[in-house]
Amino acid sequence: MSKTIKILIVSSLVLNILLIGFIIGKVSNRFFRGDSLRRQPPELAVKLSPDREKLFINTMEKVHVENRNIHKQIREARERIFSILTAPQFDEASYQSEVEKLHELRGIMMQRLSNATKELAKQFNQEERKSLAEHLRHPPGRHLKKEVL
Repeated sequence: MSKTIKILIVSSLVLNILLIGFIIGKVSNRFFRGDSLRRQPPELAVKLSPDREKLFINTMEKVHVENRNIHKQIREARERIFSILTAPQFDEASYQSEVEKLHELRGIMMQRLSNATKELAKQFNQEERKSLAEHLRHPPGRHLKKEVL
């Protein structure tokens, strides 16, 4: 078997494994994740007064809604990256460009979360900020993942 065929087979296997993992991750998220913060409020919301809880939930939902378009763009960028990787000829410049776009999109999402956290922190007292910091340190869902493994 030639070296090129071996490389193509290994690349195909790696991409198939990534695709299967991506699909399993998406499907499992739909079963284990609540549709909305309102249905299953995070532990932090329980520690806050009702008005602060509403502020927290509304702020997080706003960030989630703002990031929907970014999620779509990230999926599209990932598909373009996979297309570049599976093309007959590898285009390093296109690959690098798409990866940079992907990192930029993820940065935008994190910046929005950071800005929302800053706005919440300005309105919270010290105890509420401590709860917020603890929530950010140990976000919900990590405990679930540990139990599943």
